[in-house]
Amino acid sequence: MGRKGKRAPSPIIAAKQAPRRLAGIAHDGEGEHHPLWRLSLLDHEFDGGWHWKIDGATTVRITRFLQEMERLTWRQVWDQQAGGQNRGAKHKFIPVESLCKDAQNRLTVLQLDDFEQLFRFRVGWSERLWGILTDESPRVFYPIWWDPDHKICP
Repeated sequence: MGRKGKRAPSPIIAAKQAPRRLAGIAHDGEGEHHPLWRLSLLDHEFDGGWHWKIDGATTVRITRFLQEMERLTWRQVWDQQAGGQNRGAKHKFIPVESLCKDAQNRLTVLQLDDFEQLFRFRVGWSERLWGILTDESPRVFYPIWWDPDHKICP
C-alpha cells in the first residue's frame, strides 16, 4: 500500500519519461499507432525460394527497414507509393489465393491457412517481407517469410 497523501504521477509526466531515442516511435495515446512487430511466426524451417537463411548484411538491411517503418504511423506506411510503371501501394495486403502454390501449401503446414490475406512490405526492388497484420489496435505485424527474389507472388 502507498503512503497517504502520495499521488500517482500524472500521465503527462509519465509520458515525458520515455527516452528521447523513442521520440516518434512510442505511442502517444492519441492519433494513429506506429507499427509493432512480433517474431513468433517466423518460418525458420522452410528452405525453398524464400527463407531466413540470410547473412549479416541482409539482417542489418531488414532491421534498418523495420526501424524506418516504426517511425511512421500505419497510415503513412499504407500511403507510400511504389515507383515505376506499376505505381500503386508500396506495402499492401495480398490475397492468399494470389500467392504461388508452394506458399499456399506452406501456410497450411504452418497452420496459418485460415488467413485470407497476408501483408507484404516491399523492402527493395525485388525483396519482400511477408507476414500477418492483426486487425486489432494497435496493429501488430508478424513476419513469416523473407522473400529476396519476389517468388511468393511474382
